[in-house]
Amino acid sequence: MEHFEGKVVLVNGGTSGIGAEAVKQFAERGARVYFTGRREDEGKSVEQEAGSTAHFHKVDNTNRQEVADFFEKLLEEEEQIDILFNNSGVLSLGSGPLARVKEEDWDELIAVNQTALFLYMKYTLQQMQKQKSGAIINNAAILGNDKVNPMLPAYSGTKAAVKAMTKSTALRFARQGIRVNCISPGPTKTKLAVKAYGNEESFDKASKEAPRGSYADPSEIVAAVRFLASDAASYVIGTELVVDGGYSLK
Repeated sequence: MEHFEGKVVLVNGGTSGIGAEAVKQFAERGARVYFTGRREDEGKSVEQEAGSTAHFHKVDNTNRQEVADFFEKLLEEEEQIDILFNNSGVLSLGSGPLARVKEEDWDELIAVNQTALFLYMKYTLQQMQKQKSGAIINNAAILGNDKVNPMLPAYSGTKAAVKAMTKSTALRFARQGIRVNCISPGPTKTKLAVKAYGNEESFDKASKEAPRGSYADPSEIVAAVRFLASDAASYVIGTELVVDGGYSLK
């Protein structure tokens, strides 16, 4: 099992699903974990479950000033950021063919899925450059990178952008001791995914058609995040790690 004692981990979008699981797993392995999200009740609940080394900060990722203020507070408390799991994202906005996508939905989709990840990377990289070390893991997605869905062109576009941004940034900062990679998860049993399928019954029915007969549990996705964050991945730079149980093979 990986150990992260003494490490400072930042999880962007840690109040539910994969992000919440990441907060818990990094905390139980010794890290000091700071995580953000818009929903205070859920954030406090995750904070309580994860224990005393997890710290929730309410941040609206569509508000650039709130993101900047969060980093200012974080770096008053900590002298380093060792790991960033850039996880926040929305799926339901901008669904359907592009001809029907509302411009305001497009703007929010870009703000959460792309601009927020850029801002978290920007501020984290500024600190990691001073340290000459660090690991960033971005959450892209299987849709938009290794598989497409005709009803999700807007969402897929944001996730393809995350993959491209990951590779370019990885190349630029590799010699500074900073590793940047991304994961592309397949369907995972989270509130976000269940909602996208309509309800839990529809999600479970589709899950049975997966190559192994079930979709992922969030813990399985976080296992890949932990690997990329660990010293075991010291030679893994600019990689998209597909974690989809064979979903993209069909």
